Amino acid sequence: MAHKHFLVLGASGSHFCDLALEEGHTLTLFVRNATKLPDSLRDHDSVAVIEGKLEDDTSLDEVSQCDADAFISFAGPPVGNKGTPLTKGYTALVPKLLVQNIKRLLILCTASFHGSEDQISFKWHLSHWTLKIFSPDQYGEMISVGEFVSSLAADDGVRWTLFRVGLLRNGPEAEVEATHLGSGKDVM
Repeated sequence: MAHKHFLVLGASGSHFCDLALEEGHTLTLFVRNATKLPDSLRDHDSVAVIEGKLEDDTSLDEVSQCDADAFISFAGPPVGNKGTPLTKGYTALVPKLLVQNIKRLLILCTASFHGSEDQISFKWHLSHWTLKIFSPDQYGEMISVGEFVSSLAADDGVRWTLFRVGLLRNGPEAEVEATHLGSGKDVM
């Protein structure tokens, strides 16, 4: 893969950053609190850190002008989330990215969001209703994120991917299957 410059949101716990740096890529990390980043990221020569918030237009202007090739978001709503601040942030940020020619977006979503190629299965119902019942505000936010991102028009030159993962935890690397829900290859 050719050298790329990635704008990353939600990077404080992301193994992606380490892998990208190992591959020789450049990162701009958009974070609320830079002190939460490991020193190895914060002090790396190929990493720029922009501290700010999704609801701050000045921060969004700055981060959108970082000359990245792609935007990758690992951000999700925290427990106790109210409303849709993440969706509102994407709604404000993505148009700024498109104006700056960042046309590739990869954004974390949830398996509860039903994509057009998905086949509804028992596993989908289980994850959907579990999140909806036990964490309704997080559920609403992630459904809203999925709806916003999937509404982006390819006619505008934007290429987007919602990556939906469940039961993430820190641990050893494992195989990943890129598939749609209900394909028979999907797992929890």
